[in-house]
Amino acid sequence: MSESAPAWRSQPRVQVDRKVLRDGVFNQLVEMLLGERFAPGASLNIDGLARELGVSPTPVREALVQLEHTGLISRVALRGYRVSAPLTTEEIGQLNDARMIVELGALDIALQEPDSLKPLLEAAQAHHREMVEAIREAPALTDKAERIAAYRRYFEADWAFHLAIMRHANNRFILQMADSLGSHIHRLRQTVELGLTDMGDALLEHGRILLALENDDPVAMRAALRAHLTAVRSRSLADKATEQILHAHDNDPQADGS
Repeated sequence: MSESAPAWRSQPRVQVDRKVLRDGVFNQLVEMLLGERFAPGASLNIDGLARELGVSPTPVREALVQLEHTGLISRVALRGYRVSAPLTTEEIGQLNDARMIVELGALDIALQEPDSLKPLLEAAQAHHREMVEAIREAPALTDKAERIAAYRRYFEADWAFHLAIMRHANNRFILQMADSLGSHIHRLRQTVELGLTDMGDALLEHGRILLALENDDPVAMRAALRAHLTAVRSRSLADKATEQILHAHDNDPQADGS
């Protein structure tokens, strides 16, 4: 009869299952935060969320820590977690400044092995294009839950293009910084309310980055990535301005002409 496996052999499996559970809770919480369930400033009760999601408090607590890093929620001493307000205009600018620094730095490292980067970006671009076509061909998304689900799939595909570069830099600290920025989640938060209008722009800009790589032109690739991130910043700020106008209209009792 064979001996039982040492206890340490089962540990990796436990870690994998725990990560999958935490990520699942994280995804559910993101959808709840992007929907109408919680208003800015609302408190988040760990035990209550655990009961609602049918899990123990541990994965909820871990997911909340991860969410705090994105800025969607904040932790107040002795009061727990609260839903953060949408980013201000200044914060949007700062977020995109940080993204520019991290991504351009990662690109410089990734370009040390450009040949192995090409198939990764080609695959990411193809997936991004598929998501754009799927949204364009789908019926109008009138339900907010449907919009959140569809837009989230799109932004995950968009972000995967950028992650391909950062992962190719093979530096875990760069990836940690990228995760903490949560830029794709904040962009999604804007888009859920205003609608997805820059799919074609983003796809075209990604294509220019990839074309420069295929042409073995690192200078042009760096310039194309910088131009893309600058354009994303401009679109984010424009969306913020539109959002402020709409909210001002909603809060003005005379806006309807009465």
